[in-house]
Amino acid sequence: MAIGIIRMLQLAATLVVAGPIALVGVLNVLEGQYALGVFFLAAAFGLVGVSEYIYVRLTDRTVGRLRRLKNVRGGE
Repeated sequence: MAIGIIRMLQLAATLVVAGPIALVGVLNVLEGQYALGVFFLAAAFGLVGVSEYIYVRLTDRTVGRLRRLKNVRGGE
């Protein structure tokens, strides 16, 4: 599946935010602070997951509305 420029920029911005959070999590796990490390890793994965989920939901809604609009106008 091809990824558009806007989508690629959104993913890059999400990774710029989530990357350092994941790094803090990894460093905490390596230092033996497992609970804190897992928390930061979960937060980083959560940011990426929520970003992807929101993008897919908004895209599906927008495309669905455009298709319905096209069908209504095409049927007239």
